[in-house]
This record gives sequence, structure tokens and C-alpha cells, in this order.
Amino acid sequence: MKRKIKITVTLLSMIILFSCDYETHVINTVHEDGSVTRKVIVRNDTKSNFEPKYFRVPIDSTWNTEITEEVNDNNDTTWILTAEKHFASVEGINEEYTNDTGSNRDLKRSADFSKSFKWFTTVFRYSETIGKVLTIDCPVSDFLTDEELSFFYLPDNVKADFKNGSDSLRYKALSDTVDTKSETWMWTGLVRQWIEIFYDLFGDHPELTIDKEEMSSKESAFVHQIIALDQSEKEEDEETLQTIEEEDEEVLQAIEKIEQEESIEGEDDIELLVTSVLGKEFYSAFKAEIDSSMSVLETITDPFFSADSYDMEIRMPGRIIASNGHADTELETAESVGIFWTVQGDYFLLEQYEMWVESKVSNYWAWIVTAVFVLFVITGFVVRSRKS
Repeated sequence: MKRKIKITVTLLSMIILFSCDYETHVINTVHEDGSVTRKVIVRNDTKSNFEPKYFRVPIDSTWNTEITEEVNDNNDTTWILTAEKHFASVEGINEEYTNDTGSNRDLKRSADFSKSFKWFTTVFRYSETIGKVLTIDCPVSDFLTDEELSFFYLPDNVKADFKNGSDSLRYKALSDTVDTKSETWMWTGLVRQWIEIFYDLFGDHPELTIDKEEMSSKESAFVHQIIALDQSEKEEDEETLQTIEEEDEEVLQAIEKIEQEESIEGEDDIELLVTSVLGKEFYSAFKAEIDSSMSVLETITDPFFSADSYDMEIRMPGRIIASNGHADTELETAESVGIFWTVQGDYFLLEQYEMWVESKVSNYWAWIVTAVFVLFVITGFVVRSRKS
């Protein structure tokens, strides 16, 4: 587990520094008949050709695509891929998710649409859901307050606006608290999953003298030690990356060196982690079982570590009446309002992540029919009264 995290932290740093990073914005325009016009805007600063294996959401030859350039005041060029496709229903979107070959192909994603006729109004609901990666229960609400949860799920650009706004000190403090608590939540879930795997595989080992309940009671001790190790290793990685020269050959050599060192040090981290909580004797007696259960955990968490983030926007017919996203009032029009989410691994590692929105459309014809019917009934009463 620790080896996987350590290598991932460094690789993320490399990706940011040296590789293509596709900034992706997905817009779903939902229509009253359940069809969806889906537009994907991908921005890339490094090169003009866009490789499908790096796409955050599936795009293929059946989409209408266009590549344009954007040059800023510093003469830096950004290439923009705009792809659009109309889906007759959400089944078409789900089929593309199933056949996805991009960077998020291992995520379990699905779209859903429903509408409810209520005579005077019709209520529409559209959602996109990402299935959770781990199997254990570890709700984020056990770690964050309602205010912290609201901030946790905000899109990154909105968080940045709050931290740079008029109440910046408050939101910076809130952001630091959320980061600390959410890190504890993530590690708690990973430790809890490892314990589950370990006892599923080796719980009946004749030499195992500690039962699952006692092991679970040491959960917080594991988490505390992991966070301490992780912080120390991040500082070491930052110092190493600062020494890297800008020449490509030297960069690649430095990356290879870091990966080799971490592959070796990762083993020491696991030993240090287990022995600090359970003792050297336990680690020596169950080293093979520990490594085996860690490998299973790494396989389970692959979709989380390999996931690339993107922004999701949903535009609905009529007036928005409920959602768990963020509304951008600047995009409001007479027909629709954009609701936003940021899709990132923290959200679906331990919980199913659903982005949903409901809207309402007035059925004016129903009002007219009702008014005519009421007028007819009143007229009937009047005529009958006069005859009497």
C-alpha cells in the first residue's frame, strides 16, 4: 500500500512537470425527450495532436470534432479539441462508457434520466454516477462536518475563488482543515480495506494470534504512521525534483533513478509501517501474507490511482429545483442553467459519487385544459340553477 502511494505521488509530480495534461470540460445538455447533446472541450498546452488514450471521457470517430488554436499575450499556444455528439438516450452514453479505452476506462460510470408527469408540471432528473473503488464502508461524513463537506465537493476553480476572495483567511483555514481531514479519511479507508483483505485471505492462519477486531482497533495507529511517513517522503521528493535540470535526457535519467530508489524504499516503508504498529515479530512471521494482501489492495485501487480528473456540467430543460452540484449563475439563460462538478479520485475511492440535478417545466396546456374544464363545470351549475 505504502509503496503504491509513494510511487504515485512522485509520478503525479512528473506528470504535472513533463507530460501532456488534458484539461477537460464535459457539457451535457439534456432535452425533454430524454436525449442528450454532449459536448467535450479538451485543452492541451504541449502539442496539437490529441491521443484518445489520454481522453478523460470517451470520444471516437462518430463525434463531430474540431481542433482550434488559442494564443495568449505571451505567445503561448493552447490547442483546443471540441467534440460534440447527440445521443437519443442515456443508453448511448452508457454504451460508450462501457467501451471506453481512455485514461478512465477502469472507472464504473453510468448516466441515468427520468421524468415524472405531475399534470401542471413535469419534473426531469439527470445523473451521472461513478461507482466506488473500495468495498468497505467508510463514509466521508464521519470525518467532515456539513460545511466542510460542501467545500470538499466544490469544483477546484470555485475553491480558488473563495480562497482569493474577500473572506480569504476563513476559506484558506477551511481548505487546510478539509485537506487534513480528508487525507485521514482516505488513509483510514485504505487501512480498513487492507485489514479486510488480510483476514479474508489469512484469517484462519493457525499462527495468527491477533483477531480481526483487535487489528481494527489499531486502525488509527496505522493511519497516523502512514501520514508521518508520507509527509517525510513528499519533502524528500520535492528536494529531488528541484535538482532536476531542464534537459530532456537528464530529466528521464532523474525520473528513472527516483523510481528505482522508491521501489527499494517502498519495501522498507511497509516493514516500518507494520513493525511500528504490530512489532517486528509479527512482520517477520507474516511478511509473505502482508506482501500478498498489499498486492491485492494495489490491484483494487488501480482505478483510483490511474483516474484523470475532469469537469462535468449539466444543463437541464426548465428551471433547476434541486442538485448536489454548484450553480454558475453567469451561464443562466431563459432555457437552462449550468450545474458543475469536478470529477476526481477522492470522491469515489470510498463512496459512490453521483452528480445529479432535477428541473421542472410547466405544462401550460394542462393549465388551459383545467381552466376550460372548470369553466365548463361552472357554466353547467349556472344553467342548472337558472332552470331550477
